[in-house]
Amino acid sequence: MTGKQNFTELRRFDEEYIPFPPFVAAIEAIKANLTLFRETGIAQHLLVLGESGTGKTSLCRWLAHQYPKLVMPDRDVTPVLIISVPAAATIASMAAVILDKLGDPASSTGTISMKTSRVITLIRACRVEMILFDEAQHIHDRGQAATQYMVGDWLKSLIDQAGIPTVFLGIPRLEGLLQVNEQLRRRFSRRMRLALGQSDETSIHGECLQLFRSLGSCLPIPLTCAPYTWEELGMRLYYASDGRVSYIKKLLAAALRRALDTDINDISPGLLELVFTHEIWWEGIGKLNPFNSAFEFRRLDRNNEPFERGSVSTPRSKRPAKC
Repeated sequence: MTGKQNFTELRRFDEEYIPFPPFVAAIEAIKANLTLFRETGIAQHLLVLGESGTGKTSLCRWLAHQYPKLVMPDRDVTPVLIISVPAAATIASMAAVILDKLGDPASSTGTISMKTSRVITLIRACRVEMILFDEAQHIHDRGQAATQYMVGDWLKSLIDQAGIPTVFLGIPRLEGLLQVNEQLRRRFSRRMRLALGQSDETSIHGECLQLFRSLGSCLPIPLTCAPYTWEELGMRLYYASDGRVSYIKKLLAAALRRALDTDINDISPGLLELVFTHEIWWEGIGKLNPFNSAFEFRRLDRNNEPFERGSVSTPRSKRPAKC
C-alpha cells in the first residue's frame, strides 16, 4: 500500500465502532427509551459509564448517524441532541454549549435564567426528543461538592422542564456527581457499564478474544494466533489489556500501523509482543510480556506495572486460569 492508503486504513480503523456486547446493549437501551418516549411521552433516563476508549463517543456518533439533523426551510429539526460537556463545566458554560448546538447566534449572552429559558424554547422548537451529555464527568470535576450540587440541580431542573429522555455518558467518577445530588441520582437510577466481564456465559478472556477478532475483521490484513491456540491468545490478550476495551483496540491499531509500515502480511502474537512493549509498557519484555512464551500468566498490577492496583479495577470473578 502507498503511504496515503496506509493513513486511510489507520483512520478508518480508528473510527470503527467497538462492537462488544455492553456497547450493543447500551445502544439498544437508548433506542428503547427513545421509542418509549415517542409512543407514550414517558421520559426515562440512563447513565452509561465506561473508561476512556470504551466507545462512549463512538456510541454518540452512531446515534447521530442513525438520527440525523433535518434542515427544514424554517428551522433545523434535531431528534437526538448530543452535547460534549466542556471541561470544568459551570451552569453558564453548559447553557452556552447547548444553545450553540441548537443554533442560537448569541449563545454566550444573557443571564443564566435567560439562557435556560432559551434552551427550553429551542429544545421544543427543534423538536429534540433525546439529549446525550458526553464526557459528563466534567460536571463532577468542577469545584467542590457545593458547586457540583448547584450544577447538578440546574441539570435536574433542565431535564424536568424539557421532559425528554436524557443520557449521561462518562468515566466512572461521574457517579460522584450523583452521590452529591440525590434528586439527580433518582433520575438516573438505571446504569450501564461499557466494560468486559459482565457476561454469565462467556469468560472475560473469551470476551477479549471475541472483541479482538471482531475488530480484526475490519483490518486489511489477517490475524493469526500461531504458535498459540486462539483460546490461549485470548488469555494473553486479557493480561495484555487487563480486560479493558481501549487497550485491545490500542494494541490492534499499533500492530496495524507497524504492519503497514513494514509490509508485514499478518498480525501475529510476535507483532503484538513488540507493540505491547512499545505502546503499553516499555518494561514489558520476556516473562513480563503477555505475548512472550515465557510469560507467567498473572495480572500486571503490581507497583510500577501498567495496571497497578489503585487504577480502574476490572472484574475478577471470571479471571482466567493459567494456561
